[in-house]
Amino acid sequence: MNESFDIWSFMAGLPLGLLIASIVMFISWRKGKKERRFDERYTRIHEQARSFSWRVTTVTILIVWGIIIAVEGPRLAFFLMSGLWVVHMLSYAIGAALAGRKN
Repeated sequence: MNESFDIWSFMAGLPLGLLIASIVMFISWRKGKKERRFDERYTRIHEQARSFSWRVTTVTILIVWGIIIAVEGPRLAFFLMSGLWVVHMLSYAIGAALAGRKN
C-alpha cells in the first residue's frame, strides 16, 4: 500500500461524499419533478443511452479480458474481470426478466 494514503481519512470522507452527492441528487430530482422534466421523451432518451452504454461496456470488458489473458495469464486480474463479466451479464438477465414481467 502507498505510504501517503491515509485509510482513516478516506473512510471518514467517503460517507460524507456519499451524503453530499445524495443530497444534491435529491434536490435536483425534486426540482426536475416540479418542472416536469421527466416526461416520456426524457425516459426514451435515457433508455436509449443506457442501451448504448451497456453495449459499449460489454465490448470493452471483452477487449480488456482478452488483453489481460494475453499479458498476465490467469491471475487475479483475470478472475476479477471474469467476476465483473458475470455480474454484468446477470444484471442484464435480471433487468430483462423484470422488464418482461412488466410488459
